[in-house]
Amino acid sequence: MLKTKVKISKVNNLTDARYFAAMGVDYLGFCCNTGTEMYCAPSKIKEITEWVAGPQFVLEFDGWQQEADIQGLLSTGIGHAVHFGAFATYAASFEVPVFKDFILENIDESDFAGVDFPVIRSEKNYHQLTDTEKSKINDLAAQKSIFLDILFEAKDLGEVLKNLSVYGLILRGGDEEKIGVKSFEELDDIFEILHD
Repeated sequence: MLKTKVKISKVNNLTDARYFAAMGVDYLGFCCNTGTEMYCAPSKIKEITEWVAGPQFVLEFDGWQQEADIQGLLSTGIGHAVHFGAFATYAASFEVPVFKDFILENIDESDFAGVDFPVIRSEKNYHQLTDTEKSKINDLAAQKSIFLDILFEAKDLGEVLKNLSVYGLILRGGDEEKIGVKSFEELDDIFEILHD
């Protein structure tokens, strides 16, 4: 069991999906924005998820999508939750857990309405966060099940977990070097710490 919840974003291949499932992550996210580099077609998501057990599957929408398109994808049964980008505003209730990005530097907790898992994002790495920003993250984490999406190295993970009382972390999948081949060296170091 991992020390914290983990959601993987932008999974687009079976190699990543199987690796992360074996590591015990809670959520695997698939980019559903057509025309983007990490786009994963519904047929490919279905193909990948048929080979993976354990995590819940999250449909990720960074840009704006028609609510009917989102509901249509959810009705296929390939997603257990949705993850929206920072600028998404939907009137609909999706009847599945909702992750939504919030930019740390612009966050207002009143925006959390209808969001089950706020995802606090920053382009800063852990060591660039000010004490005020760390305090803000902890204040928000005391109110909601916050996931943190910032840059950090494996060697900093213990400090991140000790100093920021978040519910979970966002990590990312990536492209394979070739089909079935990928190096997971840095991720292995992260999961070794998360399993300790």
